Amino acid sequence: MLEISLFVVLVFGTLHIEGARILAVYPCPSISHQVVFRPLTLELLKLGHEVTVVTPDPMYPKDGAPANLTEIDIHQSYEMMHKMIQENGPETVFDNLNVAVAVHDFLKTQTEFVVKSKEFQDLLYEIKTKKFDLLMIEALFTPMLALTHLTKAPTILVSSLGPFLGNYEMMGAPTTPLLYHHPFSNRLYNLTLWEKASELYNKLHIDFSNKMSEKNMNEFLKRIFGSDIPPLNKLRDNVDMLFVNLNTIWEGNYPVPPNVIHMGGLHQKPQKSLPQDLQQYLDASKNGVIYFSFGTNVNTSVLPVEKMAVFEKVFAELPYNVLWKMNNDNFPIKSDNVKIFKWLPQADLLRHPNIKMFITQGGLQSTDEAITAGVPLLGIPILGDQRYNVEKYVHHKIGVKLMFQDITETNLKNAIFELVENKCYKDNMVRLRSLMQDQPQTPLERAIWWIQYVLRNGGAKHLRAPAANLPWTEYYEVELLSCIVFVFIILTVLIFFVIRNLLSFVLNFSNTSDKLKKL
Repeated sequence: MLEISLFVVLVFGTLHIEGARILAVYPCPSISHQVVFRPLTLELLKLGHEVTVVTPDPMYPKDGAPANLTEIDIHQSYEMMHKMIQENGPETVFDNLNVAVAVHDFLKTQTEFVVKSKEFQDLLYEIKTKKFDLLMIEALFTPMLALTHLTKAPTILVSSLGPFLGNYEMMGAPTTPLLYHHPFSNRLYNLTLWEKASELYNKLHIDFSNKMSEKNMNEFLKRIFGSDIPPLNKLRDNVDMLFVNLNTIWEGNYPVPPNVIHMGGLHQKPQKSLPQDLQQYLDASKNGVIYFSFGTNVNTSVLPVEKMAVFEKVFAELPYNVLWKMNNDNFPIKSDNVKIFKWLPQADLLRHPNIKMFITQGGLQSTDEAITAGVPLLGIPILGDQRYNVEKYVHHKIGVKLMFQDITETNLKNAIFELVENKCYKDNMVRLRSLMQDQPQTPLERAIWWIQYVLRNGGAKHLRAPAANLPWTEYYEVELLSCIVFVFIILTVLIFFVIRNLLSFVLNFSNTSDKLKKL
């Protein structure tokens, strides 16, 4: 049935559209980001479009891609990502404010590397000589908005996660930080007055840092792409649509304009069979299995050894088996009930009925896969949007939060037994899955339909909200408020003088009357 509905959407959505030339720029060196973009590329190829993709993770070997796909390989950018994490150290990754600044510097470094590569220079020459009908840019990489000026093509920003900083402001969605939370929020629900002040400060601090760095970014863009590149504030006006990899329920029913499309769960695929040895191990684990992974972007070798030792000791005392995805060869594991793997087919593994719970860093893709599998979560957030996601675990009662600095044997053991023995977490997860999946279209169908919409109509500027990319002074009507405050001050001063003069007159009149009476 799914194949039929997708066929109908694609056939009727492609009427009157010939094969278009599409440029997709997805530079982030993280496979968890790239797996979100791949389904879009593959469907566009099936529709007969000619697609050029800039990616650090090509889907095909060199000279092995379909005739209508060109992949520009920038795999060397992984070295820069690892270098950034090592230079900033484990202390920095726990601080979202520092991460925001570090990411900004990384974007410039990564963009410069990509643009100066021979393959990209050839692409820039092609842009000057041939027309692209659509430009798709990874939403995180705002420097790549310079391509909107060079291609003059309708543009869709595609986020492998939720909205990055500035994305929703660009589209005109409301951004009240305590009501509609940003991805770097530390706390979301039931905040004390002090926590509200702290969250507001964090948002203002990050926004201020971004604003202060924009001048340097504009100079950087002119140096890399050419002196005629407009500033970022102008380039943002070239964006037609924004795709975010979130389910509307997970995001908290954020009110967004019609040119913001939710495609949460896009990367997920039908279940596949597990490798035979892994299947046998899971089947034989009668007491159940705990799965533990910090994802692809957190290198366990940079995490404090004493914290990793706590996990090892607690796992050894559990009546369950443990599958631990870890890339640290120097950390010894002595427990018989713990198996270490450098890679595991996570999405399929989680769907095995003997998986009791999932210990995760709170990444969005991992969260989506756990919801699909109906597996309760122990979230230990480390960087980026992970604190935001783990706050959602607690809110929806599908998991437990444990901050990395709070990891002790007692806290970890209590959290594990709470999730395994309390059936409400499993029940809530199944209920949430049912709500999130009850939609008229799959995420892929929705995304493809809107891509075709942009191609059919030559863009989607008519869907932009009035508040799109407005300066905050205009968004909050600072000029009007200033006039109101000014008038209020003038009236207050006038009233003060009137009252003072009136009182003075009354006092003088009273004194004069007293003197006349004495005479």
